[in-house]
Amino acid sequence: MESCTVRSGDWVPEVPGSLEGRNVDELHLSGSRCSRCGRVYFPLRKNCPNCLDNRPMEQSRLSDRGVLRTFVVASIAPPGYPAPHAQGYIHLCDGGPLIFSLLTDYEGESSLRIGCEMVLKIINLGRDPAARAIVGYRFRPLQMEK
Repeated sequence: MESCTVRSGDWVPEVPGSLEGRNVDELHLSGSRCSRCGRVYFPLRKNCPNCLDNRPMEQSRLSDRGVLRTFVVASIAPPGYPAPHAQGYIHLCDGGPLIFSLLTDYEGESSLRIGCEMVLKIINLGRDPAARAIVGYRFRPLQMEK
């Protein structure tokens, strides 16, 4: 991804409240941790749905690695997404939550397995009307990391 010159303020996340970093090369997943019950949520939340109070959540950096818990390969897709494409739930390491993500950089459906280790990949999705880079997150199998 061409991102060396993109700084904070020069990019926007595809999913609001999902990514944080000074520039695109340093982006990571960002979530919320409840200071009362300790639950972690993704993306950022203002309040804890478990505690149901107005206590603010603490922003928390989430792991860029996880384990694939389940997945599906869709043979049709909405406009703007390739078909077929894989999507799945990844349980993030280090006490992170179970998150949904599109999957990328796998060598066919047979290379995806429940329980395989996954790693975050930041992707460039184009530019918004203000010429900021639109960036998204995907996960790919760790053994295929290059």
